Amino acid sequence: MTLGGTLFIYNGISQDYCWKEAIACLCDLCDIVLVLDAGSTDGTANALKREIEHDNLLKVFCDNAEWESQKGREKLNYFTNMALDELLDDSPHIDYYINLQADECLHEDSFPFIRQAMETGAEGFLTRRHNLWRDPYHQLNVVQSRKPCSTEIIRLAKPTHRSVGDAESLECAPYNLDFLDKIEIFHLGFVRDPYIMKKKAIAMQEEVFQMGQHDKKLDLSDRFEWDHYFNDSDLIPIRKPLPKYVTKWALQRYPNLTPPTFK
Repeated sequence: MTLGGTLFIYNGISQDYCWKEAIACLCDLCDIVLVLDAGSTDGTANALKREIEHDNLLKVFCDNAEWESQKGREKLNYFTNMALDELLDDSPHIDYYINLQADECLHEDSFPFIRQAMETGAEGFLTRRHNLWRDPYHQLNVVQSRKPCSTEIIRLAKPTHRSVGDAESLECAPYNLDFLDKIEIFHLGFVRDPYIMKKKAIAMQEEVFQMGQHDKKLDLSDRFEWDHYFNDSDLIPIRKPLPKYVTKWALQRYPNLTPPTFK
C-alpha cells in the first residue's frame, strides 16, 4: 500500500516552527510527501527550495497574496486541503495519507503501526497527540474542557477524507480506534521560543481565529508565560523520549535542561 504525507508551512523560520524536522519524519515514513509553502515572507520558501532535499519530497509554493486572501479559522483548512490536492495531482493512486502541522512530529515508534493500520482497510484512524507545555519534556494532562487543543485527532485516513474546521483533524466516519495510543504525534507549538510564541499567539487569535482582541494575559509579559494558563499539577513528564527528529531542536531552545532518561 502507498502512503502519502502532507504538510503546509507559513513563515516557519520567523515563527520558530519545527518544520524541517516535521518534513524529515514524513519523508522517512511516507512513499511520497507534499510540502506546500503558503506564501512565506521570511525566507522559509527559499530554504525549502534550496536546502530541503529528499528523494520522495514534492514542493509547491503559493504567492503571499493567496495567504492574505484567506480569512478566519478555515484559512488553515484551506491550505491543508490544498496540499492534499497537490499530492493527489501528482500521485492519484495513494491508498492513505497522513497530515502533520508544521509544529508537530510523529514518533518513529509509530511508523510500523501506521503501516499495520493501513492493512486493516479502515477509512481512517484516531491518533494520539501529546501537547507539550512549559518545556519539551512535559505535557499537559488536563480534562478536555481545559485543553488548548485536542489530544485525540484523525490524521491518518484514505485520501477521500479531508481536513475540516481549523485543520485540527480530518473528517472521517467511521474511524478506527485500535491504534490510538500506537500512533503518536508530539506537538511542540507551545514550547517554541517564548518571545516568538507571544507574537504567534496574538497573530493567531486576532488574524486567524478573528477573536476581535487577543487574550490580555499575553500582555502581562514580553514573552509567553506558560504558568499564566496552567500550573505544575496540570503537567506530567513525557513518557518516552522525544521523537529523534526534534531532540536537537528541543536542546537548542532549552539548553539548560537535561532531557529525561528512560529505561
